[in-house]
This record gives sequence, C-alpha cells and structure tokens, in this order.
Amino acid sequence: MRQRKSYRQELWLDVAGESVKVLLSASVRKSIRLQVNSEGDVDIRVPVGTPKSDVLTFVRRHESWLSERREAVKERDRKRSASVMLYGRELPIMESALGEFLVTDQQVWMPLEWPQEKRDKALDKWQREEARHCYTRLIEQWWPRFAKPGRERPVLRIKRMRTRWGSLSKKGYINLNLALLSLPEDLIELVVVHELCHLEHFDHGPGFKACMTSCLPDWRARDKRINQAGLMLL
Repeated sequence: MRQRKSYRQELWLDVAGESVKVLLSASVRKSIRLQVNSEGDVDIRVPVGTPKSDVLTFVRRHESWLSERREAVKERDRKRSASVMLYGRELPIMESALGEFLVTDQQVWMPLEWPQEKRDKALDKWQREEARHCYTRLIEQWWPRFAKPGRERPVLRIKRMRTRWGSLSKKGYINLNLALLSLPEDLIELVVVHELCHLEHFDHGPGFKACMTSCLPDWRARDKRINQAGLMLL
C-alpha cells in the first residue's frame, strides 16, 4: 500500500551482512536519492507514494556502493584522531612538549599532557574560527553579484550538518557546514554561490542552473567532485 503523505522514519536494514540504520524520508520529488551521511548512516529520500518494496530493491542494487561509502566513513574516523583535513590537505596532529596549541601549514601541534576532551575543544574552536574567516571572505567576495535594493545580506551561521553542505533560511541566514573546511577552497566557493543563487531561485530549476553557470561556468565539474566527498549538493 502506498503512503500519500510526506513522512520520515528510521529503519534497520542488512547491508553486506551488517545491520545499518537507514533514515527514510518521503517528500515531493521526482527521484530516489541515496547517500551516506557523516555518521555512516544511510539516508534515502524518495518521492511520496514510493512502495517500501521499491526502496528495498534500490538499496540492494546499490549495496556495493553503500559498503564502500560506509567503509570510507570508518576510515575517516580512524584517521580523525591522528590528523585533520584543511582545504583538501591532510595535516598530521603532532604532540608538542611546549604546552601550547599551534597550527602551521604542515601540522597541528597539541600539548602532550592535554586530555582528549581538551584537545577536541581546542580543535573545534580553531576550526570554527578558520571557517568563519574563510566563509565570510567568500560571501563578501560574491555579495556584489547578488546585492540589490531591499535585499539584506544573509547572516552566516556555521553548523555541523549531517546531510547538507549548506542551506539558506527564509529568516535571513546562510547556514554552512563546518565540514566544508576540509574541502579545497573552490568547492567551498561552490557551496557559497549555490546558497546565494537561492536568493533568486528557490528551487533547482533552469533559472537556478543559469545563475550557477553565470557565476561559475565550471560548477558542474565542481559538483561532481564535491559529491565524491560523501554528500550531495543537488
């Protein structure tokens, strides 16, 4: 029996012999979208009315891809305690006997005696400061293209988001994922321009795509690269 209303529910499915949490949501859309979020859970978005049997068939068809993506998330988590990604480069985390937190072009230095909780807080604080500097600069760089009388520049908010690189709020906020900081800057720019184009086009129709092309002629190539990072922009 088909469900006719939007819904969101949590399922547990067997993927390659492993029980995996699946976040299933139905909304007004034309196709099924499958992705692995930053926690390693499977996120499936389907058109309203899609039978559960079709969802299961779709998952089975993409089982190998899901296993590869989930393994990539696990590998990332294994590396996270030993390194940090910044603008597409991996910086090893080194232990320092100097008693101070320091980031260079090549490494991140952590005081030897700091407990893990303090290390995590210091790293998060630095990442947020770096992200605010980078994201603000890109927004300011592109704002003249979108500015017009009566339109206020959206206020930047930096968040940890599980399934999106960014979003534009009707309340006047541009929300950007802290995880963007791990990507090359041209991909961060892609997301910034993407959200600013939503000031003029609320959907992803022809008008939106024309806006993207006028700003970034190579945006489709960048979009393919950002999809490989585990989240989907469109």
